[in-house]
Amino acid sequence: MAEGGKGTGRRAVRGDIISALAVAGLALGVSFLPPDTSLALIRDSGAIRVCIPPNYPPLILASDPRGGGYDFDLLTEVARRLDVRISFAANPAITRDFNPRSWGITRAQCQLVAGGVVASPTTRSFLDTSPSYLETGWAIVSPGPIGSLDGITVGFFAGLSGLDRLGLSRYLREQGAEISVVSSRDALIEGIESGRFAAGVTEALTARTIAGLVEEWTVAWMPESLGRYEIAIGLWKGDLTLKRAVAAIVADLRREGFLAELDAKYDIAPIEGTFPVEAAEP
Repeated sequence: MAEGGKGTGRRAVRGDIISALAVAGLALGVSFLPPDTSLALIRDSGAIRVCIPPNYPPLILASDPRGGGYDFDLLTEVARRLDVRISFAANPAITRDFNPRSWGITRAQCQLVAGGVVASPTTRSFLDTSPSYLETGWAIVSPGPIGSLDGITVGFFAGLSGLDRLGLSRYLREQGAEISVVSSRDALIEGIESGRFAAGVTEALTARTIAGLVEEWTVAWMPESLGRYEIAIGLWKGDLTLKRAVAAIVADLRREGFLAELDAKYDIAPIEGTFPVEAAEP
């Protein structure tokens, strides 16, 4: 029994030594890894490239020949504070497919991705993301408060990819709504204005912009159980120095009121309630 005990003790000591050597070896190996040069390379080249969708109001506005939109202005200011030039590369797959692996983007094309990057687990399995600066999810916009969807026709514009469309569809049908799918924000507005739709359901950025354009209309979140999502800037995994620089600039822009100015510039109305919203007492 004594010999067995000594053998067990020796094996335990050997195991501890091996574990310690493995940890030391890992630490030594990490010390020889090349440093992250993502920010230095951008500053050395004097330029940064951003992949964006061709059009996604209010984030990217194709209608502005000079370029425009919330994310366009935000990234332009980020580049200015990094003291580098900025160029934008349009990619139609962004906002059309929820999985960024399907967008076909590479490091050679861009160092940043914007214009509808949802900071979801699916996105983060492929890209890293900056701190968020906008929130989205499903929202309802209408000429007046709506307390029930039972028996009414609701226009639906999907907008950003990455949101749970199946869950929303199931919820709307459970509430007794008739759903009419449209292909654009303008078609949703026209349907509400003409009376074909009692309300429109779309992702919150689009809904907030509609409510900002048509000021007498109201906008409310759909129930939180349908999901809320953060909008962020996409970066390549491992680009830590660039991520830290972008995060610091976004924090400064928020503190200085720059982001609030973009809200006002692009008619992004606040969302103050959650469906169902009853009319106020007279």
